[in-house]
Amino acid sequence: MQPWIKERLDQVEELLDQEQLDLASQTVADMHPADVGRLVDYLSEEDKIKFFRALEPTAAAEVVVELSDHSRDVVLNGLSTGQLSAIVDDMPSDEATDIIADLPTDQAREVLSRIDLEDSAEVRALLKYEEDTAGGLMQLELVSARSNQTVAQVIEAIREKKDEVGELHYIYVVSADNTLLGYVPVSKLILSAPSTPMRNILEPCNLVVEAHEDQEEVAHKFRRYDVVSAPVVDEFGHLLGRITVDDVMEVLEDEAREDLLRMAGTSSEEEMFHSGGILKISRLRLPWLLTNMLGGLISGWLLWIFKSTFSDALFLLAFIPVIMAMAGNVGVQSSTIMVRGFAVGQISFGSLWRVLFKEVRVAMVIGLVCGGLVGLVAHLWHGRTALGLVVGLSMTCAISMASVMGTLAPALFKRLKVDPAISSGPVVTTFNDILGILIYFGISTFFYSLLVK
Repeated sequence: MQPWIKERLDQVEELLDQEQLDLASQTVADMHPADVGRLVDYLSEEDKIKFFRALEPTAAAEVVVELSDHSRDVVLNGLSTGQLSAIVDDMPSDEATDIIADLPTDQAREVLSRIDLEDSAEVRALLKYEEDTAGGLMQLELVSARSNQTVAQVIEAIREKKDEVGELHYIYVVSADNTLLGYVPVSKLILSAPSTPMRNILEPCNLVVEAHEDQEEVAHKFRRYDVVSAPVVDEFGHLLGRITVDDVMEVLEDEAREDLLRMAGTSSEEEMFHSGGILKISRLRLPWLLTNMLGGLISGWLLWIFKSTFSDALFLLAFIPVIMAMAGNVGVQSSTIMVRGFAVGQISFGSLWRVLFKEVRVAMVIGLVCGGLVGLVAHLWHGRTALGLVVGLSMTCAISMASVMGTLAPALFKRLKVDPAISSGPVVTTFNDILGILIYFGISTFFYSLLVK
């Protein structure tokens, strides 16, 4: 925590203890909402609620969207319906919808009945869409113009909506039946003559999003087309709303966080840090960890099978840990790259073989370097050239196969609709251990007569 935030935090906690709520809210009046949100995350649950009760609705509306999931839940559960209604009334439609969607049904209805009629209608319209779709992500506040309107008329419309719309990048041009025709950048609008009709300066939209598109796909499209805002339309091309780049950044951050949480065997920060749902978390982790345990038992069984075969070459056992560890690490690295690539849209099934070819070449280089070094150590340690050859060749092959497994396993799980973030790691580790032993003992068996000379 930065020292100045720690200093403010101490001040706020002291004032809240003294029940001086107004002074506590004034203490953070000059801070950015994101910094206030960080400060609130450090408060106790009781103080979070106290603090929000002291904030003006406008300030509270800006801060609540900056809170962690856990802090937001505490605040929403601790405030009265009237206080929540005042906060929601000051929020953009998309953010208000997110808040109301998390409330119990009865409370959500009451909040909707208390807020401005127009705002309530907007939120009800957005609640029709699934949370993880473009419709659930979009906001309805925008400025659109008919193609026959002039630049002067549109600029006047912007002035009238300045408090409602917030940041404005594009003006969307529509037909008489609200069909999207194109857009005009605000900079181009300002530089055009006041009497110019919008149809004369409109440009075709590089990116148009349909309301039922998955939000993750929308985020990838934003990055591909490098836009800061995109219109959302229905199946008939009618303009519904807009999505801005800050919303998309939140989607990408959420998707990355979800992947990380799934790799830890949970689905939310609430479950990881605050929930007591031990059985639920265990059910998520156990199947894949049991797979890993089974692989360990199989590896032990293989060692037992080969014990008599290599009774005269026990020095081979000294290199099993390093070969298995290196193969496992390379496999997990390749698996992580694949999971991340699928998550951010950089890897698709169409590019899978290109990625596989690259990963195998990288693994071959790593295998040759590491295999050569370990083979040299084996030769110097035991004075056996054949041992150095066996260990070096085994490590090179094991690392290469681990890279193949680490690349293909996430793709297979993705194809089977199984989350690769939580399943790939244990499976890749298990199979790499088994393959590593089979490769090492297979090569050792082939060169066994040279090893025991």
